[in-house]
Amino acid sequence: MARAPETGFYFEPMAERLVLVVEGSPFPTDDHWAYVGDPIEMSPELARLECATRWPGVDPDALEVEFDLDFERAVEESERRQAENAAGLVRRATELDLDLDLLFAQAEALRSAAPEPSREATRAALDQAAEKLDSADTIGAAIARAAKDKD
Repeated sequence: MARAPETGFYFEPMAERLVLVVEGSPFPTDDHWAYVGDPIEMSPELARLECATRWPGVDPDALEVEFDLDFERAVEESERRQAENAAGLVRRATELDLDLDLLFAQAEALRSAAPEPSREATRAALDQAAEKLDSADTIGAAIARAAKDKD
């Protein structure tokens, strides 16, 4: 059964039914429903007039706004949807076919592929960089010097 994409007044022209439906709730029937307007911006009387304007031959005085207040049905529908969503999440999670041993082996291989620099080499590189620093240096000058050093 189709669900309302947003809260609003909906009209079914074949049966000439005007219904206020809450977002996500199913429509009262499987027929085609047309969105008429937002209940915040439009009163029920204005919704009836809008239906009469958009569908010639519809008598606005004969239209009654139906309010779907079947709370128990709405709760059951919400619980059913939550159960379906949960089942879908479990199903999608079980579809992941990860070989964790392979992933850990790859991580270890990557870790051992690049040897870790010694403390002395790291200290020498830091000292060399510190010697190049000048308090009058700007960020632009440092970037330009780094580009020259790279070449």
